[in-house]
Amino acid sequence: KNQALGTEDVTKAYFDTEARLKNARVMEQRLIDMLKTKTGKVSDLLQVEKELGRVREEIEKMQGELKYWDSQIQFATVTISLAEKDMEEPAGFLIKERSQLALYAPDVEKIYNDIKALASSKIQITNAQLNRDYSGRVSAIMSILVAPEESDEVIGRVKSFGRVENFQTQTERIAQGGAGMAENAKTKRDKVELNITISREEQEQAFQQTNLRIRTSAVDEKAKDLRSLAEKHGGRIRSSTFSRDPDGREVADVLLRLPMKNYPMLMQSLQSLGKIENVSVQRQDRTGVQIDEASAPADVSIQVYSQGNIVSHESGPLATLRRTLAQSAGAIMWSLRMIGVAMAFLAPWAIALVAIVWIARRAIRARRKL
Repeated sequence: KNQALGTEDVTKAYFDTEARLKNARVMEQRLIDMLKTKTGKVSDLLQVEKELGRVREEIEKMQGELKYWDSQIQFATVTISLAEKDMEEPAGFLIKERSQLALYAPDVEKIYNDIKALASSKIQITNAQLNRDYSGRVSAIMSILVAPEESDEVIGRVKSFGRVENFQTQTERIAQGGAGMAENAKTKRDKVELNITISREEQEQAFQQTNLRIRTSAVDEKAKDLRSLAEKHGGRIRSSTFSRDPDGREVADVLLRLPMKNYPMLMQSLQSLGKIENVSVQRQDRTGVQIDEASAPADVSIQVYSQGNIVSHESGPLATLRRTLAQSAGAIMWSLRMIGVAMAFLAPWAIALVAIVWIARRAIRARRKL
């Protein structure tokens, strides 16, 4: 009569709950340590005990969720309803569709508002939550009902707002006005339910990570060229630093992210920047999750460096003459500075000595006149 098949991916929720459980246990230990010290006012200790009870309640709740998921993933749930056979043919069938869509976007709040702006007589927003945790991470959960004739266009438009991490559709056929199966029964599509989760791109784990070094004589210039190459291949710079030590050695560390489909072309283009060294690649396989590998993010960590100018490579008479003149000029300037320092040190003593001699002469002349 009715049949519905569906799956639920709880991988992301499982890992999030596991991480929150670890943080809660750390907080529990800190509160226990505060109670052991028994310092402070009684009211403060009572407040700590109250907070400890709340934290332990959250820990028990999260432990229960993890145990429930552990037991659920080992088996498939099959629900069967039996009823006496009814020969009456149904007057029609109602087709219900439920879709799950997970998006990654650089600006979660903007996408959240863009989806809310789609509301109309054929698009109904039934749930909209914008969440921000204690670390500043932003995420959004939304549910909308779409008229069946508009569903494909609306889902395609929502997908274009960000990178699709996962998309699943579940269809259910419900008999109306009778029982049994009939070839000529009328079929009607109900409103399509679309559940959306939106997360920031920075929160997404890279599908592949690459580390390498590039040796070149012009680090600053090649680092700028690297930025242009990243933009050319649909990537962006996540972080970059530049440093130069006293020996003239320059180092630029650049971390960029781009789609996997553009990764081979970028690696080929990097050969134009200098000599590539120490290449290492790691890939994160996500079992049980449908991934569009072509658009999945790849992180490339690149260190562009130079050997520095510790030893001069110039040779010949002209180079020797230039070095000699430079050293002589440096010696002369150093001598002049030392003379200036000596004069500045001796000047007060010389002035004092002249003043004493002048005063002595005036005194001698005054005595002679007497």
